[in-house]
Order: sequence, then structure tokens, then C-alpha cells
Amino acid sequence: MPIHSRVAISVQTAFHMMHRAATIAALAAVWLSVGCSSPPAMVSTPNLFSDSTVNPYESVPTELQGNSATVVYATDRQPETIEGVYSYSAKRSRQVSFGLCTVRMGQPETTWDELVAASRTRKRKQPVPLMLASIEERGHWSPFGAAVEIDGRWIDNPEEAEIRAQETRKLHALLAERLALTPRKELFVFVHGYNNSFESGAFRVSQMWHFTGRGGVPVLFSWPAGSTGLLRGYTRDRESGEFANPHLKLFLRDLASCPEVKKIHLIAHSRGTDILATAVRELHLECRGAKQDTRAALKLGQIVLAAPDIDLDVFIERFGADRVGFVAERLTIYCSPNDKAIGLSNWLFGSDRRIGQLAFGDLGSSYAVAVKKHPLMNVVEVRAKTDRKGHGYFLSSPAALSDLILVLRDDRPPGAANGRPLYDDPEGFWQVKDGYPSQVEAAAKAPIAASSMSSLDGP
Repeated sequence: MPIHSRVAISVQTAFHMMHRAATIAALAAVWLSVGCSSPPAMVSTPNLFSDSTVNPYESVPTELQGNSATVVYATDRQPETIEGVYSYSAKRSRQVSFGLCTVRMGQPETTWDELVAASRTRKRKQPVPLMLASIEERGHWSPFGAAVEIDGRWIDNPEEAEIRAQETRKLHALLAERLALTPRKELFVFVHGYNNSFESGAFRVSQMWHFTGRGGVPVLFSWPAGSTGLLRGYTRDRESGEFANPHLKLFLRDLASCPEVKKIHLIAHSRGTDILATAVRELHLECRGAKQDTRAALKLGQIVLAAPDIDLDVFIERFGADRVGFVAERLTIYCSPNDKAIGLSNWLFGSDRRIGQLAFGDLGSSYAVAVKKHPLMNVVEVRAKTDRKGHGYFLSSPAALSDLILVLRDDRPPGAANGRPLYDDPEGFWQVKDGYPSQVEAAAKAPIAASSMSSLDGP
């Protein structure tokens, strides 16, 4: 080959390598910008509130009124104190701490009536700032100890098991304390996603609780996300999620064993959906092995997976093989074609498709039919306008948040007849569009259809 041809090829190859490196760097920078971190101000008012004359806060007990939200939390982050303020870092801790944290909504002087007015106003004159006002740690579970052999069986050290049981009783007392303030004896457990701080996770779950009418108790499970770096930050967070899985499993067991708790709803976002789905699957297998009814044993109500960062094939095998899609009263999955973070995750892992950006045509005919006919699982495609990042739409979109309220507050199945007028695409999923829900007065007053209660092992 002539020398000048080899030089031309070398230059062309170098150009492509430089272009590829620049593209990867740009994508990595965008990834960080579209992470799951929460904004420091309250999300926009849901259409369900701004378009209705019904005041959703009329029945809030006096003890739960005010410009703050108290959240029960558990975390396997390492504690840190910065300038005298106690919080939790992105570093891992084998000790799991629990307690209460308080999120302030508005200025210190903001009244309850002012907060309610802002929560029902489409265009606010000024933003409602969010601040993590306090953290009160109430106890902790020590790291798993070594097993001991007794009568030929390897079991947990009885002394360590009793210490853990004592801490669990503290948690139960804390839950009973909070549940006594609300007529709804239910928990709303939120698992955040990639690149979240403890603070941003608290912001999200407190807003969900606030906009669902302040019924029940908001609970945060915060795992050690938020590692620094470009792509390595994401991969570190991914493994931190795997690290957190056994801690979440034990926490869910302890929540379910509290006598005062009547039902537990599980909500996860982004990378947190994989952590939650894995924990629920493993708990389901344990219940089946013990010949227990999983739904009853875990007191499961709704499960919501928002913008799931899970590979489609992995999800089908994980949920299909063990019938995990039947363990809750209803499983709702939110996806969006505009989700940039999920698109980058597709690129990084070489996925054919991840659930958060799922299109109906990605399923194939047999799976598409199964999804359409599934009695307990609904996939909702968000076609409404989202924020620039397109990843936190389950809260930031007034249309999507309206639907989430109808799921968590009212346990409504999809369909206009149930007061949840999603668009039912005959060639696709249920859809949320701008302006949803139309005829909100009718949606607020419509009867709630009874949920389909299938066998936990499913068809």
C-alpha cells in the first residue's frame, strides 16, 4: 500500500477515535446532568388539583398540618457531620440506621393555608423551597455477624439476634407513634435512584406523601448512591445498589411485622427499581418456600416502578419465571420515550431496550398480549411534556403526578369508568397525555372498582 494511503487511513482512524472519545465524554457529562437528583423546590401542582374545586387537604388531621413533612427512614449510608449538621454520605455502611427526618416546605413562616393554596395553584407567584430541616436517628441494626453452630445447624448468633430484635422493636414503636396520627394505617416506602443524596430522596418521598393527601406514613429507604466521577460514578452506584439489597429485604420484613401496619405500598425510581424488584423477588421466594401467601405476609398494596432502569429481558425473566408480577394488589410501571437517562443506560449496557424507555412494539406479539391481559400489571407510557432531563417525570409532570395520586391515594385501576381516565391505546400501553386527567371532577367522584385478586402464583 502506498505510504500516502497508509497515512490517510491512520489520520482517518485517529479522527474516528477522537470523535468517539469526545462522544463518550459528552454522553457521560449529560448522564451526570440527567441523574436522579431532586430539585430544591416543590414540583408543579398536579392537574388533578389545579383543575378541580375539590380541596384534597380538607380531611388532613390537625397534627399533620403545617409546612413540614416527617419521614421515617432507614439507610445504609455512612453518617457524616458537616459544619455541625448531621446527615449521611454516599459511602457505604454495613450498619443500617433508622429514624425520622423532617422536610420543610416553604419558608419558616409559611402557614398551612398558604402551603395548601400553593399546592392547588397551577402558576405560583414564587417557588416553594424545600429544606431538610432535621434528622433524628432512633436506632440501628449492626452488621451481619458470623454464624454459629448449634446442634449441627448453622444459625445467627442468638445474642446478636436478640440485639437486632430489640432495635426492631424500637422501629415498631416509631411506626406506631407516626401511624397514631393518621386514620390510614399504611406505609408508603420510597427507594430512590442513581445519583441521589439522602436529602433528595427525602424531598421526593415527602412530596409524594404531601400530594397524596398526607394519609399514612412516608418511609424512605436511602441506599449509598451519589458516587463521584463520570461513568464510574454510575457503575459504583450500581454496585452500591447490590450492596443494599439484603438491607432493604430485612427492612421490608421488619416493616411488615409491625402490628400497627395494615398495608405497605412500594414505590421506586430509576436504579432504585432494580433494587426493590430484586428484594421483592427474593422475599417472594422465601415466602413460597415457607408456604406463605406473599401478599399477606408482606402486607403488600401497590407497587410502582417509575422510569425503571432495568433491562427488558432481565425484567421478563425475573418477574415472569417466579410470578413476581402477581404478589402485589397492583403493579404499575411508568415509562417515557423522552427519558434521556434511560437512553444513556441503554447505550452503556448495550441493552436492546430498558423498561424505562419501553415501546409496545419492543415486546413481541406473545409478550404484548400477556401484558394487555395481565390482571394486575399496568404499563403507563407518559406522553405528556416532561422536564428537560425527562427522567423525574413521575413527580415533575403535572399529568403524570395526577395519575400517581390516583394510584397511591385511591387505589384506582386504570380506565375512565374507575375515575382514572388514561388513554387506552389499542395498539399499545395505557397513556398519560398533557392535560390529564380530563374531567377531573368526575375522576374525583367516580366509584373505585374492586381490584382483581389473582393467585400469587399466577397463570
